[in-house]
Amino acid sequence: MKTIKKNTILVAAGIGLTLGSFTVGNSGIAQAAEHNSNVTATSNASIDVPFLAGNLLNTSKEATFIGPPNATLVVNGQNYTSNTDGVFHIQLPNYLELGDNVITKFISSTGVSSATKVYTVANGNTIDPAVTTGANMLFGSVRPHSIVTLLVNGKESGSAYSFGYGQWYIRLGSPIPLGDSVMLRVTSSEYSQVLYSPVYNVKPSTTALPKGPQLVQEVTDRSTDILFTATPYSRLTLLGKRYSADSAGIIHVKLDALLKSGTMLTATMVDDYGNVCEPLTFTVTASR
Repeated sequence: MKTIKKNTILVAAGIGLTLGSFTVGNSGIAQAAEHNSNVTATSNASIDVPFLAGNLLNTSKEATFIGPPNATLVVNGQNYTSNTDGVFHIQLPNYLELGDNVITKFISSTGVSSATKVYTVANGNTIDPAVTTGANMLFGSVRPHSIVTLLVNGKESGSAYSFGYGQWYIRLGSPIPLGDSVMLRVTSSEYSQVLYSPVYNVKPSTTALPKGPQLVQEVTDRSTDILFTATPYSRLTLLGKRYSADSAGIIHVKLDALLKSGTMLTATMVDDYGNVCEPLTFTVTASR
């Protein structure tokens, strides 16, 4: 049996979140991060654990953590102080592997440490959107400079080379029948592992729009930033301006001015292949 070495990354920042309260569950605001809820208690329970926007993926060199603007973010011994109102958008020094644990904590400017929180690296080798019968082209995201092989019911049915930031597409000779299963095998001379996507079952065709952006945090009349999770490299339009998602699907909007409570906003999105996605409408709430 092959033994896979697991990497552990230590992420540290400080306290004093300024982005407004975070809401999940019935609010409809989604936290997309894959995480392990194990938290190690410390003597100072009043310091919050880190909040990860989106996912840590095995295809991404980027990650976004939310913390205080006066803190230092430490990743694998490297310090990061550049942030926008507590949003630390960092470049990872190397690719992570599927299932790796990422241990995070806050360290205040006075050296006080929070509890630790463990995040787990998710699979970023994807076919987007989900495969439906009648589709004549498949596309998605993997690591850049990789050979992508499409497996239909376990048999090779096409290949492509990932370009740009890891985008790929394969044009099919004929539509894949309903009920078949497809997945990706990803290889490259730049890394030794053979990577695989999840298995996708071909679904009935639909006229519904692909999934659009999702809010990470509640937007209040005191928010200076808005974070969305979305399809990697998609383009979002909000308040007449266009913003791009990174390789983990994070879109960071820095507002020019505070918004009034009760203001209704609509975010529209086009994915990296030109597909119009489902728009997101939300309302600015009053700060507590």
